[in-house]
Amino acid sequence: MFGFLNPGVRDAADPIVSAKAAAGWLSELPSLDIVARQQLVLRAFDGMRQSRRPVDFARAQALQYTDAALGADRRQLFKQYVESLETAPKVSERIWQASLDLAQGFIGAYQNVLETALAPSAYPRWKSHVPILFARLVHYYGTDAKLRVCRHERWIPAKWVELHRTLLRASELGIERVPTSLGGGHGTGTQWTVEQEYVYVLLIHQLNSGNLSPANLDWAATQIRMWSRRLELVALPKTMEGFFVDLAGRSGLARRTGQDSGAMLRYLDTTALAEQLDITLAALRHSEETDQGPVGPINQQRAIILDKARAAIAPNLNTDMRRDPRTPCVVAARVRIGLTRIQQELSKPVSNPPAPDTVSNEQIEVYAVAGPVRTKAQVPEEADTLSHSLATFSDPLWQVKDRSVAGLRIYAGSGVGQSLTLGALVAVRQSDGSAWVLGVVRRLNKLSTDEVEAGVSIIAERLVPVTLHARREVKEGMGIVVNGFDASMLGPRIDGLYLPPPSRPDKPLVVKTVIVPTHEYAEGRKVILMTGRSIYTVALRQLVEQRADWSWVAISIIEKLPRG
Repeated sequence: MFGFLNPGVRDAADPIVSAKAAAGWLSELPSLDIVARQQLVLRAFDGMRQSRRPVDFARAQALQYTDAALGADRRQLFKQYVESLETAPKVSERIWQASLDLAQGFIGAYQNVLETALAPSAYPRWKSHVPILFARLVHYYGTDAKLRVCRHERWIPAKWVELHRTLLRASELGIERVPTSLGGGHGTGTQWTVEQEYVYVLLIHQLNSGNLSPANLDWAATQIRMWSRRLELVALPKTMEGFFVDLAGRSGLARRTGQDSGAMLRYLDTTALAEQLDITLAALRHSEETDQGPVGPINQQRAIILDKARAAIAPNLNTDMRRDPRTPCVVAARVRIGLTRIQQELSKPVSNPPAPDTVSNEQIEVYAVAGPVRTKAQVPEEADTLSHSLATFSDPLWQVKDRSVAGLRIYAGSGVGQSLTLGALVAVRQSDGSAWVLGVVRRLNKLSTDEVEAGVSIIAERLVPVTLHARREVKEGMGIVVNGFDASMLGPRIDGLYLPPPSRPDKPLVVKTVIVPTHEYAEGRKVILMTGRSIYTVALRQLVEQRADWSWVAISIIEKLPRG
């Protein structure tokens, strides 16, 4: 079963016994399948935990050697996770789980070694080895945190207690600010203290603002890791701004309110970090203005990322991230996620169809470019309650918590919304209104394994399901004319949504637009749109917004024929 292991290792199930044994064992692992290699490493950690061999300096060095040698693997795993997130979600899930298991495996292994090293009788001999063991342990708490923030998850209180106790123990030993680095040729050479690693974990959790994708988070976290090295935790604050953390508590950073005090509180002033962020942000914006080459869009995207990150880590929160005032509410709602599901929902026959002259399937011409016609909410009675609101819907799984002209904050429990992702297309119908509105998830917070909140930016208050067909070129004399229309021109069917102008309440668009599957979009492509009375040939024009599964594009009408 363990034929892949180095035959020279005395205990094949427990190869992490010395740096030499670990090097030989690592060289025999499969070189192409990184996920499989991580699984074998986890087996080795199990063997280490179950082995009767005592934990000694050689084992500690072997663990650090393995840690350093797998650094490239961890980076490659995360890269593969990001790249497969939208194209192959099942593969992405497997990679994410492998990365999380590996981080937790290292946490357990370092805890195992520290248990021996911190024994009163052994500590004098282990004293010089202990700082790096603590630093790497906290480092993997940071890896765990980053992976969970990628999925907008939050730590359970018990995990925070573990982290705080680790820093407290290092502080008791007076080693929290001792510089450490992984030795040997595999290390990066950068020295990190236990406190620096701990601060980085706190800041990673601050980035769980719900508006950063894993790729965005990865780049932002790399910058913040470099910039945070100058930060320190202090028992007495030097400013009224910044953050504090309760080392006896069950959560992470909190903003100062002026009422915070206590012997177990530590204060963090992020001014130096925010200043470095502002310098980089200014440089990116300057480059964006002057560089017209391929670097320009990259710098623009990075500037957007830093703008989002700044609000979470700046020492003072002097800007409201919401552009429009929001009104708190508790309203039951129906939510449909994804272009296909939305199209199907809106295509269902209605019990009271509108009059023929306003039938929705002809809205491509009926609506003029004018101000949006907002749906009037029903005025609630004094006796109106959440239970009454829920009773109006047969599937009361979602609630609207607050709303504004341009957005909604929606909530779901019982695990209903766990499939939501940033950039997802959603349709929402509130119980105190009759119309569906279309939006995009801009912010996502998974409050627990069962609860999720999402900030939805409204992109359309009127939307019509439409059936498009790819336009085929027909050879002369080969067509099939029915009621004046050549039916052989109809290619494969494309289900989409038509958004009559103006769409997007905050920055109205005055052009006609449609939303189609991304794989169907090509600029200039001609498609046929059929309504109740007309047959249009339209061209897909420039993108308004694009995601992996949907594209919002402008259209122009090329030809119109009456439908017989």
